[in-house]
Amino acid sequence: MTSVSRALVALVTLAVCALPLASGSQERATRLTLDDALRLAERENPTLRAKRFELDVTRAGEITAGLRPNPSASYTAEKFGGTAQEYTVTIGQTLELGGKRGRRLDSARAATRVTRFEVDDLRRQVFAQVKRTFTDVLVARATLALAEQTLKTLDDVERIQRFRAERGDISELELTRIQLQRFAFERDAADARQAIAATTIALRALVGAASVAPDVEVIGDLGFRDVGVSRDEAVQRALSARPDLQAAEATRDKAKADVALARANARWDITPQLEYKRSDSNEHTFGFGLSLPLRVFDRNQGEIARTQAEVDRVTAQRDATVAQIVSEIETALSAVTTLRQRVESLRNVYLPKAEQARNTVEFAYRRGGVSLLDFLDAQRTYRETSLEHLRALGNYWSALYQLEAAVAGPVEK
Repeated sequence: MTSVSRALVALVTLAVCALPLASGSQERATRLTLDDALRLAERENPTLRAKRFELDVTRAGEITAGLRPNPSASYTAEKFGGTAQEYTVTIGQTLELGGKRGRRLDSARAATRVTRFEVDDLRRQVFAQVKRTFTDVLVARATLALAEQTLKTLDDVERIQRFRAERGDISELELTRIQLQRFAFERDAADARQAIAATTIALRALVGAASVAPDVEVIGDLGFRDVGVSRDEAVQRALSARPDLQAAEATRDKAKADVALARANARWDITPQLEYKRSDSNEHTFGFGLSLPLRVFDRNQGEIARTQAEVDRVTAQRDATVAQIVSEIETALSAVTTLRQRVESLRNVYLPKAEQARNTVEFAYRRGGVSLLDFLDAQRTYRETSLEHLRALGNYWSALYQLEAAVAGPVEK
């Protein structure tokens, strides 16, 4: 076998081995739990990825801040047209005084801390959106199951009543009313399918559409979970863990570092210079010089005033962030408390009663014990109570996730 043939065989072998890897890298998730969705969002959410790149950009500013001034060089040629020419070479190096380089590094590192906390805060917000959207998918799916179950019940009743209508036991009008009532439940099913499609699209956008199949199956249930955090405990935990508050405090530190930098920039820098000269008489001489700015008018007063005012601004902004955090916690706790009572009331009182009434009336209607209007009214009442329970449960979970986002941590009992 020639060397060319051996090379071709090697290339084909590598290509065949790489095929499973390439196909595996393109596989998209077809089943998604909440934990899976959060992991994908951590890795694939485009907004979060862009913010991480911003952190890399900010870190690069530390490199720039730590650099020293470049040396300068000049070359001069004189007395052209005469009998001899003079040549002068001057090299200088600016020496920064007043700790400018250290102050620049402090400001750049503070900017990196600000961006790092902003990344954490964006992650907190994205995770809250993923949780709420995931819950919306579950609510839509439960609504579809409820509509399909009710449609099945109506179909069974309609089949029986059609047989009775053919025998003349009931009128065709009663059968028609059952068929017309079916439209409301068909509409519920269609709305639920549309809601599933819309919420699934929103969920895929949050976790990275390229990593999730369009027909992904969302795995989860709408159970009930109580909270175990008081108002004071939630506020205390939030003030120690919220990334946006940490970013506000880091911004204040950066503003103070900028004040120190502005004051350092008001100091004079000196530039020692070394000169070599070849005169017209072919003499070689060396000289030494010193260059410095005369800060008579511009002593960086404007920048010092600006940075001092910036400290006051970001301090006020930090206080506003604290007030906003407390407001978010109080609002979320109020919503959780109200919705918890509503869910418990519907789940423990009204939904069982509506289900019992529906089953009783349906049993009686199949045997001719109650009228069609009573049967349809019982079906509508159960449908409305079940939908209200699902909406309340979905809103409760959304409020609970909002509270977790406000606290920046779990609030399990």
